[in-house]
Amino acid sequence: MTDFLFFLGRFHVLALHLPIGIVIVAVVLDFAARRKRYRALTQASPFLWGAAALSAVLTVALGYLHFAEGGFAGPSGNAHRLFGTTTAVVMLLGWWLATRPAATWLKLAVGVLALALVSVTGHYGGNLTHGSTFILEYAPGFVRSLLGAETKRPRPVSVAAADPYLDVVQPLLSQRCGTCHSGDKREGSFSMASYESTLAGGDTGRAIVPGKLEASELYFRITLPADDEKRMPAESKTPPTKDQIAILKWWIEKGAPHATTIGDVGVDAAVEPLLAAQMGLGGSAPAAAAPTAVVAADQELVGRLFAAGFLARQVSQSDARLVVSVNSPGAELDKAALGVLAQAGSQIVDLNLQNAGLDDDDLAALGELGAVTELRLSRNQITDRGVGALARLPTLKSLNLYGNARVTDAAVDALGRIATLRQVYLWQTGVTSAGAAKLRTARPDLAVQLDTADSIAAVAASTPAAKK
Repeated sequence: MTDFLFFLGRFHVLALHLPIGIVIVAVVLDFAARRKRYRALTQASPFLWGAAALSAVLTVALGYLHFAEGGFAGPSGNAHRLFGTTTAVVMLLGWWLATRPAATWLKLAVGVLALALVSVTGHYGGNLTHGSTFILEYAPGFVRSLLGAETKRPRPVSVAAADPYLDVVQPLLSQRCGTCHSGDKREGSFSMASYESTLAGGDTGRAIVPGKLEASELYFRITLPADDEKRMPAESKTPPTKDQIAILKWWIEKGAPHATTIGDVGVDAAVEPLLAAQMGLGGSAPAAAAPTAVVAADQELVGRLFAAGFLARQVSQSDARLVVSVNSPGAELDKAALGVLAQAGSQIVDLNLQNAGLDDDDLAALGELGAVTELRLSRNQITDRGVGALARLPTLKSLNLYGNARVTDAAVDALGRIATLRQVYLWQTGVTSAGAAKLRTARPDLAVQLDTADSIAAVAASTPAAKK
């Protein structure tokens, strides 16, 4: 029953537009009806005010159900609820006056009050949806001062002079996560309103553990596969880019520094241009490049892949190599489909085979994927033997084994032998923290992403697949 009430509460964001539109029409009509020429319009006034009042009451009721979900805190949430309720009461008063021969000026006064309350309520609702700084983000300094807002932090003159948290990480997190994790809206009891609250996290534990990437829940969530229900940000919101994830990785590994400068912290040459771009310090735009020749992929091959159950597109207009993924995750690929995939192996650079029912023998059937740099094998039935077979891939840089519970510490040596590999995802596999530490020691150039728990192997051993 509770879930159903929460479901109804979500319609608050749809219903709220109805009383706003109706009350605007009602006030305009009442104003026009003051003139003798439009006096007949007064007959419609009770109906409009009645519709506005009833829809406002419905909106408020749905709002209370939505508020009951939790996650709404701070002054904006309470103010939105208070002014919304007051708005409904005033509209009921307007309906009552519209049905009686009250003074015209009194009706207009109530109408103006209703419009003012709608505006104020909408303002606080906007704070909950977009954050309290949304409207004033690009406002001139005198406007911010007039409204009592904080002075906008000046842009740093260089990467070295910037504060790693205030100038880089906080704006980044506010952009990508602020609509759900702010001082006013705290999904999962998690707020990013301050440095301390960002590190503290929420219901799922510490969001940031300085210096410990593998223990930082925030980094774990934003790097999960796109189809994982735990992936953040949720509800199809725009996720951080690869460059922004790289910035967060650098910041956490550096100990989540704040109240200092990037120059004092130190930054790798590979990360510095990412920081500059994030802060808008990228310098002048490069000169326009000459138009590149358009190169088309082999359409016959693309058609065969589609018929076999794959989606395929070329990398870019000037690069005819292919990015390939399964068309229907969860549907097992047959031998014929794997054969078509093997035939295209020399042209595929990015291959996504998540949740395709693959086992070690299926991997062997793929043959040589001579060009693949990114390979996603999450949620299959791959074991240590299958991982060993991946050593034959000469250009593999990124490997995702998420959810393959039968990949254990025995696969660590095989992963270490893939010389080109630079990143491997081992969440929800049987690889333990000790195994990951061994791999990091053997391959310091390899980024190993792993769950914080060591119990995955024990859980995997109890699954039906593991017992076959």
